[in-house]
Amino acid sequence: MFFIRVDSNQTISGGHIMRCLAIAKALIINGKDVTFLIADDNPVEVLKQNRVSYVILNSDWQDLMSDLEQTIKVLSQENDPYLLIDTYCITKEYVEGLKAYAKVGYLGSKSEYLGNLDFLINYSSYIDYNYYKNNYFNGTKLLLGISYAPLRDEFQNQEPHYREQVRNILITTGNTDNDGMVGLLLDRLRYLLKEKNIIANVIIGRMFNNKELLHVKYDDNSNVKLYENVSSMSTIMRNCDLAISANGTTIYELSAMAIPTISFAMVEEQVKSAEGLDALRVIDYCGTSYTDVNKCVKAIIDKALYYIENYDNRIRLAQNAHNLIDGNGCQKIIDELF
Repeated sequence: MFFIRVDSNQTISGGHIMRCLAIAKALIINGKDVTFLIADDNPVEVLKQNRVSYVILNSDWQDLMSDLEQTIKVLSQENDPYLLIDTYCITKEYVEGLKAYAKVGYLGSKSEYLGNLDFLINYSSYIDYNYYKNNYFNGTKLLLGISYAPLRDEFQNQEPHYREQVRNILITTGNTDNDGMVGLLLDRLRYLLKEKNIIANVIIGRMFNNKELLHVKYDDNSNVKLYENVSSMSTIMRNCDLAISANGTTIYELSAMAIPTISFAMVEEQVKSAEGLDALRVIDYCGTSYTDVNKCVKAIIDKALYYIENYDNRIRLAQNAHNLIDGNGCQKIIDELF
């Protein structure tokens, strides 16, 4: 049995549960049984939707030691179980308390020694390899680097396709758009889209506070398509020749789809990742929207025009991204563990 200890609520990003679901589905395809261990019922709906089993520990998600006894009880019912922990609340004390009952691993980038883990997965673009080498040298299997990014199955085994002319651009900021980036980008791109006969495919997130305004301004614009409640991002991405995206999980998905991407940081926590991915030439990074939104928008527009007019450099960026992040991170993780 493979257990996954993860939580999701208004404080914790939903990305944790989604990447764990991607790993879970790959495990199931590989013949493994998977059960999620969750502190409370917040993630239950999404787990039911994905038809995976779970155990509610009825504990405090901020204090993993509060579920240690219950977790041990669950693990003790299985022979040679694995436990993957994906929460920033993980501690060395918690890991060591579980070591006698399972092979314990951690998924994340917490820069703190967490004890004698059996395996550790960090797919960040900024990794201090010396830190891991110096701290996890006693048998811990280290799965480090962006190639281990655990993406959903819709982004796996995608064949790149390229068009010389840019016909479709994707614009996405994730679930939120607190800086009004989407509206500013569309306002600045409006004439370029019309002149070049390009369609902007815009993803409107669940927590956008300006949905109605965007619909009023652009529903009748033939160069803009607005999407809400998207069920298949890969379908929309596959039709796009260039993307403008905030620096979140979507960057890895775009790379797997071989879509050249201009990126920006919406919050401080995205900056290191964006800078690291830019250094690897996975993306072209244009700065931070939360410090100077107009400067950021101008940089993005300039880069968009550059890539629209420079096919070779656009394709070079896409190919490099796809070579480094091919969408098969889940299978690579499983191949290393079993």
